Amino acid sequence: MRAHSLRLRLLLGAGAWVALALLIAGTAIVLIFTASVERDRYEDLLASLDRVLTGVSADGPLTEVDPGLSDPRYATPAGGLYWQVLDLGTGETARSRSLWDTGLDVPAPPTAAAPALAAVAGPAGQVIDTLTQDVALPGGGSPRQLRVTVAEDAAIRGRDIQDFALDIGVAFVALGVALVLAGWLTVHLGLRPLASVRGELEAVTAGRTQKLAGNYPAEVLPLVDEVNALLAGHERSIAFARARADDLAHGLKTPLAVLSATATRLRTRGDDGNAQVLDMLGEEMAQRVDYQLRLAQLRVRSAEHTLSASLDQALIRSVAVLRKTGRGEELHWQVDTERVTADMDPHDLLELIGVLLENAAKWAGTEVRIACRAAGGMAEFELGDDGPGLTGAQIASLGTRGKRLDEARSGTGFGIAIAREILELNGGTLTLGRAEAGGLKVLVRIPAAAG
Repeated sequence: MRAHSLRLRLLLGAGAWVALALLIAGTAIVLIFTASVERDRYEDLLASLDRVLTGVSADGPLTEVDPGLSDPRYATPAGGLYWQVLDLGTGETARSRSLWDTGLDVPAPPTAAAPALAAVAGPAGQVIDTLTQDVALPGGGSPRQLRVTVAEDAAIRGRDIQDFALDIGVAFVALGVALVLAGWLTVHLGLRPLASVRGELEAVTAGRTQKLAGNYPAEVLPLVDEVNALLAGHERSIAFARARADDLAHGLKTPLAVLSATATRLRTRGDDGNAQVLDMLGEEMAQRVDYQLRLAQLRVRSAEHTLSASLDQALIRSVAVLRKTGRGEELHWQVDTERVTADMDPHDLLELIGVLLENAAKWAGTEVRIACRAAGGMAEFELGDDGPGLTGAQIASLGTRGKRLDEARSGTGFGIAIAREILELNGGTLTLGRAEAGGLKVLVRIPAAAG
């Protein structure tokens, strides 16, 4: 897809919004899950703290504390779950076997009314979350001041959160891919009518149809109607221009005929000078009319040009036609072709070959040599004759509209000029030089048809 593609813009926009939405949703879900895990941790620690408190007596030694916690991690060294009871008056301590001989250095709760959470170093250097409460147990004398703590390795719940975040990430990535694919499918189906419009436009350009006639959605119909109106207007303009050119040609036939008749009458009366002037004037006008009419028939190449023609077959057909003419029968035609297709309208290609072969036949002495081939992505053909030699200045002046190198010979003087016009419309080039046989060499290069 191109950088300015509408499909690419829609997909990038949809992908960006999907990624942003999934990122926000994933973050929110992980935060909610984390809050739920932290709440469960607090409730578990609070329940364990109550169990430890119920196992402490007001008068008995702390060594006899039995909280009745059944989780085996309390009995496993550095098992991840811990409890500790500290007598603030005597300094005596009772702790779970998971602490072994290491005590927990926990900060004093801000208030004795409620337990306090804190994070401290554990027996194996890990970070543990503690829940501590100071209690006063009434006894025979003064109340017994105890600091009761239960703790849990922070990594236990942390691993759960990480695993959950990873699972959510994988699930959301899969969901994002599915949503992007769904977006691509939606964009593809949504833009399909535009692809149909392009296909029909190519058919119009190729001459297979005159207008867009597909069944299009309501959103695309205004565009289709505008394009059809534009195509109709374009065809009307071309038809009008060609009709006016034809009308002009027909309108000039009568004045030209009058000029010719007048020249004949003058010549009959012996006024050859004025008769020759009138003949030359009539011939010049006829040549210019013919030139403009031939240009009016050329097809203007569009960006979506899809026509092509076989260059070798066009050359063979044109030579076969010229061989049947009076001048063509007198010449030897040497044709060397290989299969090559030009990216060009067949009508224009025949017109191009025709004017160049006619020019060669007019000037050739005894033979015309023609060769065509494919070279570097171009279809090219070369023709040369054995006519009179040309100087560099004469070769440079060839193709000037209406200029003839030999005014004594008949001809329009527009052949090379027409060839240049055709090639300019189709991205080709024309190079003139001196042929090996002494006459004019013409090298034509046209873009080769794809495939």
